[in-house]
Amino acid sequence: MHKPELLAPAGSKEALIAAIENGADAVYFGGEAFGARHDAGLSLEELKWAIDYTHINKAKAYVTVDTLIKDSEFKRVSEYVQFLCNAGADAVIVQDMGILKLLKDQLFQLPIHASTQMTIHNSEGVQFLEDMGIKRVVLARELSLDEIRTIKSRTNTDIEVFIHGAMCISYSGQCLFSSMMGDKSGNRGYCTQPCRRKYTIDGAKGHLLSPRDLNISERIGHLIESGIDSFKIEGRLKHPEYVAGVVRIYRSLIDRYLKNPADFQISYGEMHTLRQLFNRGFTEGYFFGNPGGNLMSRKQPHNQGTYLGNIVKYDRDRKFAYINIEQSLRIGDGIGTEGRGTGTFVRSMYINNQSVESTPACATVKIPMEKIVYSNETVFKTYDFKLMESFRIKDTKRKIPLNMSFTAKRGKPITLCITDGVNQVTQKGDVPEKATGSPISEDSINQHLKKLGNTFFEPENIVIDLDNDIFIPISQLNTLRRSAIKNLEDELTRKWKRKCTKPDISFDSREIQTKTKPLLSVNTYSLESFKAAVDGGADVVYFGGENFTDSTLTPEDNQSAIEYGKQKGVAVYLSTPRIDKKLDELGELNELSPNQNPDGFLVANPGALHRLHNSNVKTSLIIDYPFNVFNRLAMTHYLEYCQRVTLSPELTLDEIKQMAPHGPVESIVHGFFPLMVSEHDLLGELFPDDKVHEAILEDEKGFTYPVKIDEQKRTYVMNSRELCMLSHIPELIDAGVSCLRIEAKTYDKKTTGKLTQSYRKAIDNGTMGHCGGKYSTGHYFNGVL
Repeated sequence: MHKPELLAPAGSKEALIAAIENGADAVYFGGEAFGARHDAGLSLEELKWAIDYTHINKAKAYVTVDTLIKDSEFKRVSEYVQFLCNAGADAVIVQDMGILKLLKDQLFQLPIHASTQMTIHNSEGVQFLEDMGIKRVVLARELSLDEIRTIKSRTNTDIEVFIHGAMCISYSGQCLFSSMMGDKSGNRGYCTQPCRRKYTIDGAKGHLLSPRDLNISERIGHLIESGIDSFKIEGRLKHPEYVAGVVRIYRSLIDRYLKNPADFQISYGEMHTLRQLFNRGFTEGYFFGNPGGNLMSRKQPHNQGTYLGNIVKYDRDRKFAYINIEQSLRIGDGIGTEGRGTGTFVRSMYINNQSVESTPACATVKIPMEKIVYSNETVFKTYDFKLMESFRIKDTKRKIPLNMSFTAKRGKPITLCITDGVNQVTQKGDVPEKATGSPISEDSINQHLKKLGNTFFEPENIVIDLDNDIFIPISQLNTLRRSAIKNLEDELTRKWKRKCTKPDISFDSREIQTKTKPLLSVNTYSLESFKAAVDGGADVVYFGGENFTDSTLTPEDNQSAIEYGKQKGVAVYLSTPRIDKKLDELGELNELSPNQNPDGFLVANPGALHRLHNSNVKTSLIIDYPFNVFNRLAMTHYLEYCQRVTLSPELTLDEIKQMAPHGPVESIVHGFFPLMVSEHDLLGELFPDDKVHEAILEDEKGFTYPVKIDEQKRTYVMNSRELCMLSHIPELIDAGVSCLRIEAKTYDKKTTGKLTQSYRKAIDNGTMGHCGGKYSTGHYFNGVL
């Protein structure tokens, strides 16, 4: 039976040690820059140590370089990936197509894994990356096990999936919520987790966007049987004890299943431990079907721990809570009530007014609590001191035992020979002097040779051959030992070290297009709005894609739009959805009826790009903004497949100015567009009897976000304020943008027509229009971290 890799997170050296010590086959970690967990980065020296430590312990080391990269950052990125290549990283995990292209073309020694941030969710998307030489793809978390099996059967790339830990409510790589809310981009490693905040929708209140944590432990056998190559645990921001506990349990589960599938089961103790380590409630995600409301943790966005008991009463004067508890409690444990942030560490407690260090499983205890709690409130144990102690690494780093042989003879250089049983190093020093005072002793030599400190080694046996009446300075002993250990480390690590050339970042300085009046495109869904855009003066109209209306477009609607556009001399492009799981089932993208002959396709996901690019029917393609094109290298690569690239809405106007003259690019200048795309039917779960397709989400500061549900029951949270760049048309023209786009899928035909006319006039005259009301200029003048 296929044995999957168990892949653990390491946000610190201590977490990495915990992962290795508890049975991880591989670990993933990031540096201080270019990683999607900005607060969990290792320094360059720590990265080198981490790669070596991992390899010495016969595990693999994957390094995250999984953020979007600006053109101005490529020099540092180039130096960084060269460092990782030389250090011996087994692979880098990448989101940005520019980095991927750079590595593929110039640093072929370094394997590449495609991050879940690339939103790969169908077999054609995997094949697209296969063609570029990608070794592994981390699939979107929203796929079912059947869908994963289909992808696995149709591709040759290693497949990796998440099996435990925090989940994003949005498809990874398709969330702009954090950046539009506060300029900190999740695509750049600075997510502020707006999904964990409180919201209101039509009277429903709570943490409405907060998912539970993934836990597939009970059905790990189903995933093993599917042939998935790597099981990934989330948690680079978690403490080492969490990493140790989760890895230890999954290591045991996987090994037990492989040994005896028929009798496999997870114990109560193992499940309790997983809950106690951290949980927001558990879900099996989408592996076995859509979980619906069971995906969400609307009351508690943080760790809820395990059930402890209930509040009996609260003494407001003395600030004591009386709690009926159903499991044991100790000094040092953490407790809290559900969903109110009333947590505290237990520093003292009383039974019958007697101070106690610990309690039995069933008792009434009195505990000091500053925050007011109420009778019958549920109490959870959020931190188990004894459990955490059992997972704490206490200087038990797995080390390599050494045999050391030291020789000091009169008239000959002192010699230290060390071996790990496979590799051997001999280091010579100075000729020892005759002692004029006290000669050096064997005990002193022994004590100093033992001082291996924070190395990968520990002395197992030391043999000393020493003449009498000689003197050796302690500094010389230390130098000899350090040199020998360094040489042994070099010998040991040489097998995975590389000599890699720094990739050359050479942007073509020649402008490949001259500044001309940009085209005007409008993205529509309804036939009425489509015609309004055509009649309003659009040069290009996109039609179809995600549907936020009650009606579904038919082939006849497509044909009507195509014919109407041809009559008016307007280019018509059919849109593909950004999430298209049915691509593996259907061939609709390149099997249009003979009568349908659009000018091309607006392509929103890599699978659709692969399908259309390899189609027998050659057609014009435009890359849409869900591809997150953030730099010129990514733009140049995608232009090999298409005639124009839509840039990321997280770029500033100045950054666009650096890219636009070097290739045909498109920028969104008006409308509402999704900040978050979720497989979860938010409105259908909150209001199952109302069949609501749209609503308004309001945060605690009063900002409102339109919510749309498409025909696949996916949720789209739109930008709070309507984007409008009418007042900046001359600047956009001067930047050299090839096409300006209005996102009109949420507009009726009247609004679509009016906006199209306004932008048409502003572009033709090269003048500023006026937005009026409360509008946003997005990130055009306020970039993201």
